[in-house]
Amino acid sequence: MPRRRSGPHTIDPNKAMIKEVHYEDGSIQAVKFQNGQVVDVQTAIEMTEADLIEDANTGVNREGEKTLRSYPDGDPSNNLSNLPRF
Repeated sequence: MPRRRSGPHTIDPNKAMIKEVHYEDGSIQAVKFQNGQVVDVQTAIEMTEADLIEDANTGVNREGEKTLRSYPDGDPSNNLSNLPRF
């Protein structure tokens, strides 16, 4: 079971923050960070696993491929599927 954060959320200014996502064929293909940088989903997964992206983690889909996910923090507005598209 994922660990839930308690207390107020703080943003690490040294980490990238995903602000927009690009979907194609029903899955995330790229993400855009708060600084405007765009990376493909594979790079975002690698960055997430290196703890370089705020509020993101990875999972495995039904096909056994790694996926990018947001933390289940009870706030649906910051879920990757609810972020603006580009």
